[in-house]
Amino acid sequence: MLAKLNDNVAALVFGIYLLGIVMYVIQLIFMTEIWLKGEEVDVSAVTVARVLGGAWLGLGLGVVLTFLNGPDGQKTFFTSLLVAQVATLLVILHSHFIANVPKTGDDAAIVAGLTILFLIGGFRIKDRL
Repeated sequence: MLAKLNDNVAALVFGIYLLGIVMYVIQLIFMTEIWLKGEEVDVSAVTVARVLGGAWLGLGLGVVLTFLNGPDGQKTFFTSLLVAQVATLLVILHSHFIANVPKTGDDAAIVAGLTILFLIGGFRIKDRL
């Protein structure tokens, strides 16, 4: 399955990136109330959090399909995923450093790490997109 990427480093970083997506999807869809309470967010945000989880579920499925079919011809998908990842990073960094929202430090670190993994993998396979 990972052989379709023809790059062990890209396969490893995208595998770890996919695990990050899976963890956020589980938290956002199946553990919504617990996750929101831990982040000190009002329970009225449950619907928005679950919609976000559904969006990341779809993007995660695209990563799985990349493992199965290879990255050839998926430039539009990876560009969309790059925009979603960078936007998520910018929003969480703004929340942490500028808006001083409590309990965002750990999420900022995790999202920054996932963004770095995505960029490493993306640069490794960009010639095949």
